[in-house]
Amino acid sequence: MKKLHSILLILFFMFFSTLSSGASSFKKLSQLEIREVQTHIYDTSDKQQVFKATINALQDEGFSIVNIEDELGYIRAKKEFKGRRTDKKRVTIYSLQLAYAVACSVITYGAGSSYLIAPSMHLKNELADKTVIIDTNANIESFGKQTKVRLTMVEKVLENADGYSYIKSSPRKVIRIYTPLVYQGFFNEIDKSIFYEKI
Repeated sequence: MKKLHSILLILFFMFFSTLSSGASSFKKLSQLEIREVQTHIYDTSDKQQVFKATINALQDEGFSIVNIEDELGYIRAKKEFKGRRTDKKRVTIYSLQLAYAVACSVITYGAGSSYLIAPSMHLKNELADKTVIIDTNANIESFGKQTKVRLTMVEKVLENADGYSYIKSSPRKVIRIYTPLVYQGFFNEIDKSIFYEKI
């Protein structure tokens, strides 16, 4: 029995160390590069028109407007949805814990079957869809004869409570979004909205 425990623990640590060393690296953007991704300049001096177009674009994308400061040119919006956000490291750990519990249960002829509950709950929860919130801030300001818009987006993944339907209020993971295509898509929507308002 002790030998089996030792083998399973060794396998567990080998898998975990492999995952840690194999984590993919990503290119870190400088502050200037981040600002360039998040900022777009429109060829119009009508700040109010761009302000309204930004609100329309956010609403078209399913965001709810949380706060508007008209004079400051500030908009805060939020979007909430269910999405698949699976942590591969956690899935591996819970799978190994479950395999260990199954092995113990088999060896003890079912006496250790109660140990299957916790890793099963953890694994089920990890594979389930999570509640995802995207918080967006928009700053609109005059820029000479043009208008500048800067958007910032943050994705918050809420933690499901293991084995239950309610959601913990504190986020499991907070990800700052720097993907250029995401911002470009929003700026294109604002552009369309400005065009439609002129018609």
